[in-house]
Amino acid sequence: MRVSKLHSAILIIVLISMASMPVETDKIAQVNIQENNQILSEQVDDVPYVWQEVNGFCLPSAMSMVFQSMGRDLSLYDILASSGAGFSMVSISVDEAMGFFPGVMVRQMQWLQFFNEIQGIEMEFYLDSGTPYGWNVKQILSSFGFNFTDFAESTQLTPFEVMRDTIDSGYPLTINADTFYLPPVDWDIVRNYIGPLQPGGVGHAIVIVGYNDTSQTVRIHDPGVGLLEPYVGYPDDGRWNYTMSYTMFNNTWRSAGYVTFRFANGSGPVSDFEDQLSSYISQRLIGNRTSYFKGSENFFYLGTGADAFKGMGLDMTLEAIRDYCTYYLEVDKPSAMRLLGHNLETTMTMQYVAYQGSLDSLPDMLPSYDLSEFMIEATNALPHMDALSHNDSITSGITVKARDTILYNTFFDMADTFESSHDLDASISQYSEELDEIAAHFFAIADAWETAGEVLAGLLANNPFVPDSNVIVISGGST
Repeated sequence: MRVSKLHSAILIIVLISMASMPVETDKIAQVNIQENNQILSEQVDDVPYVWQEVNGFCLPSAMSMVFQSMGRDLSLYDILASSGAGFSMVSISVDEAMGFFPGVMVRQMQWLQFFNEIQGIEMEFYLDSGTPYGWNVKQILSSFGFNFTDFAESTQLTPFEVMRDTIDSGYPLTINADTFYLPPVDWDIVRNYIGPLQPGGVGHAIVIVGYNDTSQTVRIHDPGVGLLEPYVGYPDDGRWNYTMSYTMFNNTWRSAGYVTFRFANGSGPVSDFEDQLSSYISQRLIGNRTSYFKGSENFFYLGTGADAFKGMGLDMTLEAIRDYCTYYLEVDKPSAMRLLGHNLETTMTMQYVAYQGSLDSLPDMLPSYDLSEFMIEATNALPHMDALSHNDSITSGITVKARDTILYNTFFDMADTFESSHDLDASISQYSEELDEIAAHFFAIADAWETAGEVLAGLLANNPFVPDSNVIVISGGST
């Protein structure tokens, strides 16, 4: 079984698109030790640790640590639920591209802004366009009109000053980090096989809970340790809490563009919190394209919400898979098949965990709603999502671990068959029954999401305190 070209499919959030690149350390000169008559160290006490559990959930886990330290009882799954990320999915299907993007990965700043607005949390976003990674992030954010502070455009404000000021104010600080420089043994896989983060890659979120100018160190809470073999599991040995020298810390922060999320307590949840959240979630489930891609609704190759699953179900055919294998990696069709099966299972696993946890959290978010019918319809998706998921797809590290699942078996056996026969159509057709079974799971999830979304929208429409103009139900077209 060949797996050598599947590396790009692994570690989909923390390690995706990483490769070696030189990382300068000259900006360490910005780290100015304060005078002896000023505060030389500070730490935010009693910051709880939140393990991210699944690759891809580092930012909401880091946010949960910060919010709980503020006195806001928001768990990882409370954040995924009240941001709508746990109830969102996007598919792509065009020539060489076929796959899923879980809600937590889709337009992250968009769901983050929605979350902050309805929860009444203040956020300041920083980056440094003078770094390669920061410049890339700036182009993306600018294209969507998101507000941010650019360290490169300030003659006085520096990342370390923001860090000190935030912690001195009693708040931990969430930053983007390059795992290549983080000390836990869990990140040796990055050092040994991947290399430093490059522009276009996805960084890892960690929380700074203290600094010490005397020892030139910072203290970190890292939600991502324990994600990958051979260290899979909750890090009860405490390695999630560690110190870093200013030099190495600056390396990891600068390599990730000095991207920084500064949260503070604001005004608290909005007065119509439940109505806004239920409306938003219903549209994400149904697949309202405006909810996902306002201004870009006509991107025909994108499916949203329920239609994302419908689209993938429709793509489980000889014609669609043949086209994917023909265009993707050009002549390396076996790797294309294996990559497709592995990636579908990886992203389904991420969304399954997010969706299930978000469903558990939602009743506490919407206490005035009778969610009994919604929960019945929404949970109908769970057994089908479970059938297309497996944790080994996202914990096995740089290799792909064999597993007895329908997605893995179908696409990896299909690739083996093609390597023997060199007949692409026959190799795909041989597994038509398995593809029909996979498609049936996708369609069942789509039906559950659409029905649940309509039920939730109906509850909002029947609320006598909500104007009819607030209720918008639009079903988007399938992929």
